[in-house]
Amino acid sequence: MTSWTQTLLGNHMLLASHDAEEVRSRVAALLNDHILEPGGGALAARLHGVQADTLSLWRLEYGEAVSVKETRPGGEFLIVQLPLTGTVTVQCDEGQWSVRPGSGLIMPSNVPHQLSWEAGAAQIILKVPLQRLHEQYRGLTGTTTLGPLRFNREIALDATDGEQWSALLRYFCEQVAQPHALSWLKVKTAEEALIRHLLCAQSAALHDHFLGDDSVQVPQRLQRARAYIQAHVADDMTLEDIARYSNTSPRTLTRMCRLQYGVSPMQLVRDLRLDQIRQALIDATADNSVSEIALRWGYAHLGRFAAAYRQRFGEAPHDTLQKKRQGLQPLAANDAADARLNRQH
Repeated sequence: MTSWTQTLLGNHMLLASHDAEEVRSRVAALLNDHILEPGGGALAARLHGVQADTLSLWRLEYGEAVSVKETRPGGEFLIVQLPLTGTVTVQCDEGQWSVRPGSGLIMPSNVPHQLSWEAGAAQIILKVPLQRLHEQYRGLTGTTTLGPLRFNREIALDATDGEQWSALLRYFCEQVAQPHALSWLKVKTAEEALIRHLLCAQSAALHDHFLGDDSVQVPQRLQRARAYIQAHVADDMTLEDIARYSNTSPRTLTRMCRLQYGVSPMQLVRDLRLDQIRQALIDATADNSVSEIALRWGYAHLGRFAAAYRQRFGEAPHDTLQKKRQGLQPLAANDAADARLNRQH
């Protein structure tokens, strides 16, 4: 991260100063008011940065060791702090962190912090407006938070989420620092991706919303959609039918369904329908046939049905029925997946 930030932000110098008050006032204008106390050596501050439509990105270094104490925390934003070199120790009422290269820290603007920078430390600082975070949260969940958004403070840049975050941040920086044709559109796309990734990877509120107890955390509109699907699983239905019943748009419903279940609404319909067919084959009498059962559950194209069934369960529908009639136990869905993996290896 150090090399590409230097390359991309090198032509975007905002400040170069040895004067502590000049540095303090310039940084305070971008963030919160604070007291800046140099450690006694020669201050050699450098500030590079770019401003996009929503996000601001800076590369800050003081040269000398400094202490920063916020005196008037406020503002409707949060800061993502990513050290490039050296260590910055951060203290507040919530705890203390020593942030160094390979890690990051989320800092809400309304919480007073005290920071101790090592000599030679340099950081990337991303400023994210809370309004945009709430807008993206509503877009992802279809709901509004009852209180402030809560975030897991520490970011591990060597974890998968952290690596993805770094890649998105670099793409954003490339577009805003070296503009060319359609860069403005790519910047807006990158901003949305960064904000959504921040929510998905770090927001405790979003995790609680989607990964908690089903009866509480699954959005009510998605609960209604699933209930409708289950009640009409054998009937012809469209995405528009499901969205209309759940009182949401097809786009929002698709987004919620993918986040909660990992599939689109229509794939959920197909999966639930296939599950019902499999159970019907397991419970079949001597008079039942595969085609009759498939038609009963809404599959008119038998070849397409057989392919979908084999993909989901790892065996043909006729095999399930034959095992039933021979007194054998058909594979459960999880066992079928394991068998499919074993055949691949």
